[in-house]
Amino acid sequence: MGDKIPVGSSEYEAEVIPGLESCAIDELRQLAPAALGNLRRSRAGFLRFRCAGAAADLLSLRSVIALYQIHHFAIPRPKALLGHEHFTRLLGILRAAAQRFGSPPLTMGIAAAGSQTAVMQRLRQEFSRALGLQLAEAGKGELFLRLARQTEAAGWEALVRTTASPLSKRDYRLVDVPGALNATVAYAMTRLGGSEGSGERQTALNLCGGSSTILIEHAQSFPNDTLIAIDNCPDMIRIGRQHAWQARQSHRIIHLLADAKRAPIAAGSVNLLYADLPFGHHIGSHEDNVELYPALLREASRLAKPDAALILLSHDIRLLARCIRASAWRIRSQTTISLSGLHPRLFVLQRNSARI
Repeated sequence: MGDKIPVGSSEYEAEVIPGLESCAIDELRQLAPAALGNLRRSRAGFLRFRCAGAAADLLSLRSVIALYQIHHFAIPRPKALLGHEHFTRLLGILRAAAQRFGSPPLTMGIAAAGSQTAVMQRLRQEFSRALGLQLAEAGKGELFLRLARQTEAAGWEALVRTTASPLSKRDYRLVDVPGALNATVAYAMTRLGGSEGSGERQTALNLCGGSSTILIEHAQSFPNDTLIAIDNCPDMIRIGRQHAWQARQSHRIIHLLADAKRAPIAAGSVNLLYADLPFGHHIGSHEDNVELYPALLREASRLAKPDAALILLSHDIRLLARCIRASAWRIRSQTTISLSGLHPRLFVLQRNSARI
């Protein structure tokens, strides 16, 4: 893409899952290749770029947690934002952002280093009062502002989120399931299987299907594939069906109440397999995983076609790596990510018999 900066462009920062920056870069390049410029990783979990035009297409990003528009203020410290000139300018920026939401925001939040200082508390109160919005608890708010010191020059940045809720919060997730997979991670998993450009109808199976986030994300990228979710919990099957219906994918995803270790599916019939394995923290235990992991790998081997891929996410990394070495699978790639204070790993496996 190069470092060319589009004329009349605005500057943005995309927050992503640390470890999945390359997935977000690929999506950005596919989404608006002609309008983007100076796309770069600024630090772990953050990308910066410039985009020309209204940039409405950026709101459809699925690999991004949240998107912020960056505004620069030549000030020595945040207290200067309380001055008439800077306060009026930032107030106008916030009002313009709120007007682009689907419905008027009711709450606002401000995040910054030293958020408990008297200056930051006063900024929160003054902007809340001027905008007529209720202050949200720390880290939340529909109209959301981050203040940060500029790293490449003197001054401060006001980063205003472009949407009333994070992009990672999917509208189809009607039920908040404890331990449910982050939707941007699910999207990234669907990009790792090598389905792009194949042009062939495939069968994708999610072992331990949970709330169906992975297959819904898959369905939205690959409209012709046959999709099957397996879970042994009736509540998860019900929730998965609800989510698929809300995402308008209920006709695409088959939900089976069954034991993933003994799936009611013909051998050698699946092109792509997914599993968000129990970490042994919120769900299950290490002792359970000692039995579950090798059994799932054996069943996945039975179900897989010769050239199939198996994409796994787990925080029980040593156990899973040991089980893979003893299985019919081999590691094609692995990526460590940061997720809610944990550092799970994404494994892409290939059948040993496959041609590479």
